[in-house]
Amino acid sequence: MTGIGPVEPYHPDDPDGPHQDPPPDLLWSNSARARTRWDSLPRSRQRLAQALLVAAAVTGAFFLLRPDPATEATPNPYPWPAGVTNVYYKGRGPAPATFRFEVDVSRGSPVTVHQVGAGLPELGATTTPRLPLTVKAGSPRLITVRISVYKCNALPPALDLPHLDLLLSNRTARQQQSFLFGGAYPRDLWADLHAVCFPNPSSPAPTSSHRDTRRHLIRR
Repeated sequence: MTGIGPVEPYHPDDPDGPHQDPPPDLLWSNSARARTRWDSLPRSRQRLAQALLVAAAVTGAFFLLRPDPATEATPNPYPWPAGVTNVYYKGRGPAPATFRFEVDVSRGSPVTVHQVGAGLPELGATTTPRLPLTVKAGSPRLITVRISVYKCNALPPALDLPHLDLLLSNRTARQQQSFLFGGAYPRDLWADLHAVCFPNPSSPAPTSSHRDTRRHLIRR
């Protein structure tokens, strides 16, 4: 260093102190020099600058205030068979111990029914038409299930929500599914089983708290 002495404070308002001009592209400032520079611009450049500022403000407000685009859930084009298959009880069949059911596929590829079980080891089930049965979406099919009894003594004293076990498949998967029924099916089934296995009038009747004949789903 070539000079030694006390450091003197610098005040920006000091007329003898150093001054720094604003950047040449600065269009707005609170200083008088910026105002003078703005006034010295041609009117065409002033209008252009004002238009650019307005356009920038409008664009920013649009992106800040616009709502988020709604996202719609796209249905799975290849659903699992158990998720799109419904079974409904349609009443007694034409012969004793036969019961009619409607198999409906809501969407997706066709579903094939390979097996139908009566839900209890003491009961057997056969179907008309014979299986496998393929059901297309929007075209429900009726099947008649005949229930037979293997061991009357092993049956429970009453039936509550009896079910059918169906083996289903489509282009996505193969699933074993149980469909439970309330309402008329437990009463109709028990009446036929009662006539075969429990001719004593004191035999208990089935109980069910469900009136809806639509199936109740249990995943396996």
